[in-house]
Amino acid sequence: MKRAVMLCDERNRAILSETISIMESVWNDEGYEVSIFFVSENESPDIYMNELVRLKEDFVVTFAMAGFSWRGLMEQVRFNTLPAMQIHILLGSLPQYDFFLQKEHGIHSFFFADDAELVKKWKKRYALVPFLKEIPTLYVSECLTEEEKCLNRKNLQGIIQATMAFIEKPSVL
Repeated sequence: MKRAVMLCDERNRAILSETISIMESVWNDEGYEVSIFFVSENESPDIYMNELVRLKEDFVVTFAMAGFSWRGLMEQVRFNTLPAMQIHILLGSLPQYDFFLQKEHGIHSFFFADDAELVKKWKKRYALVPFLKEIPTLYVSECLTEEEKCLNRKNLQGIIQATMAFIEKPSVL
């Protein structure tokens, strides 16, 4: 069975639950079993990393860089130790993005941001980010309208399709 694991910071659970549910449905439509972790600062990152290793997922999806504060012994991004393909969805403009994007990321990392100006700036500033693409705005709210849900579904499908297309036929970025 193909598996996708999604990570979201517990503090964002309320405003991202509906969007994550939509993403879960999109993965299910693609034939993936989905696990969702709401990451808490108060728990050891080893709990989550051990579970990710145990699950042997094909894809790890993070929202707003959940889990990026987890570091290895040499301060490397711990996600780089996972063999899974990774989709990192950056929502809006959060101050921690700049800090985390300065780190070295594996070639299996795909970053998507919904702020066109930031994507342009980051492509210049963080040339080592392996894949960075602008996406249409994702709506985040505790209660999305039906129209927002439909648009989010379309945009989340686009993220998965762009990732799969690049995996199947890599190109120079």
